[in-house]
Amino acid sequence: MDNRLLYQLQQVLGRLRAPISLLDAEGNSLIPNEDIRFTLPPLAQPGVPVAQDGRLYQLCQSAPGWVIMTTITDADAARDAFVLCDAMIGAVIAANEAGNDLNNAYQRILQNELSLAELDAVVDEHAIPASIPRCVLLMHMVQVHQRSAYEILQEFLPGGSSDVLVSMDKHTAAFVKDVSGMEDEDELRQFACAVQETLMGEIALSVTVGIGEVAKTVADLHASYRQARRAIEIGRAFAPERTIHVYRSMMLERFLSDLSPEMAEHYHSLLFNRSTARLFGEEMLYTIEMFFKKDLNLSDTARQLYIHRNTLVYRLDKVQRQVGLDLRKFEDAVTFKMLLEMRKCGNNKTKGKKGR
Repeated sequence: MDNRLLYQLQQVLGRLRAPISLLDAEGNSLIPNEDIRFTLPPLAQPGVPVAQDGRLYQLCQSAPGWVIMTTITDADAARDAFVLCDAMIGAVIAANEAGNDLNNAYQRILQNELSLAELDAVVDEHAIPASIPRCVLLMHMVQVHQRSAYEILQEFLPGGSSDVLVSMDKHTAAFVKDVSGMEDEDELRQFACAVQETLMGEIALSVTVGIGEVAKTVADLHASYRQARRAIEIGRAFAPERTIHVYRSMMLERFLSDLSPEMAEHYHSLLFNRSTARLFGEEMLYTIEMFFKKDLNLSDTARQLYIHRNTLVYRLDKVQRQVGLDLRKFEDAVTFKMLLEMRKCGNNKTKGKKGR
């Protein structure tokens, strides 16, 4: 049973003032979603109500195998309610099937499974805009309980008429967003942040977002999807504390992730080894990382660490004396940063191989 379809039906049928329930062929209650089972009377013909124990039952014409039930005692009122309910169920199912077709089309586009001729046919069949700037935001949710990431995001994700949410798997959905009128990637980052805050505030669930680059045509959407997926993969290795990863701004991380584990480990060990283990303790590394976050500004870093400026200078002088890198100089700071990040790259790839 498609939970998304049931949710949509519950939203629609809930607008009826009539006491209507939807059952499966065994009498289990689907709407409302309760652990109740009713004993069904013999139901041979769709559209014909049958009375039993103060209730009326009718086989659904638009969805074979489903039963509509009501406690309305007036036969004419019950018949009208059944007709309206059956029509509404049929409309929701038809819309859902059309949505599934569109979802499957976008899935194949994003995964680059179509030839150029097939792509043209799909674009024409579903009236997909061929040449507007779009960006893929890949959204991954670990905790989804009995629902899927797509079903959850569909409720809370704001979108324009050209935006499409695509179900990729239970935990992942791709949001293809029209970025016409957007100035830069900061707006996409702010959009992703707003989605995160809404989900956390409304249902206390977190989402990790990877943002690909802008695709100018529908044929380029698969590249944006691949970049968004890669952004999440690299982000988990190099910045696990973050939940929004923008592919375009991850050039250093992308470069390092392409290094072999052996090469990454070799260059990392040139600076971080037994002889420097005491120097690069937890406190020293935290100090250096904060110094980098504050753009090599001594005063700002000292204030952030609640230490005297001279104490910070002493620590940086100590690094310079022992390893020859003056982290107050841009080139030396870049060298140190790259060698430090290589540890994450090597460890991440080693774990990946062991898990295969």
